[in-house]
Amino acid sequence: MRTSFEFDLRTTATPDQIVEVLTDFSANRPKRWPALSAGLFHVYSVGDTEAVVQEGQNLPKIYATWHYDWSVPGTVSMTVTDSPYLETGSYHSVTAIAAPGGGSDVHGVWTNTAKNNSAKVGLLMMRVIGRRFFTRYYQRVFDQLTESGA
Repeated sequence: MRTSFEFDLRTTATPDQIVEVLTDFSANRPKRWPALSAGLFHVYSVGDTEAVVQEGQNLPKIYATWHYDWSVPGTVSMTVTDSPYLETGSYHSVTAIAAPGGGSDVHGVWTNTAKNNSAKVGLLMMRVIGRRFFTRYYQRVFDQLTESGA
């Protein structure tokens, strides 16, 4: 079962701040991204414009090894390379461009294909609430970058 959607938002964060928070693979990552499970977060490699990490959530339990690529300025793409829950090639991307008057206009793409029943439950939920959930979630994480001075 495949679920796909796109979302758009405007944030007070700059494109550079957005790329930074999306590519911060330090031990602080689960604190910056509250939906991530610290216990499922593992960094395998980090380079200048790419990383390989395992990330996931506890409810419903879904995790994957993701290849992150930020070689295109303002864009971070995440592609599943291995997972018991999601098909290889499932992906997310976030692109941020400077907004008139400051901040950023952000466009996101979310496409995942489930491998098993646990993932199907999660993807069914995302068919109903995904666009709204991710718009609000990213908005909150990105806006906090300027509120906290991060």
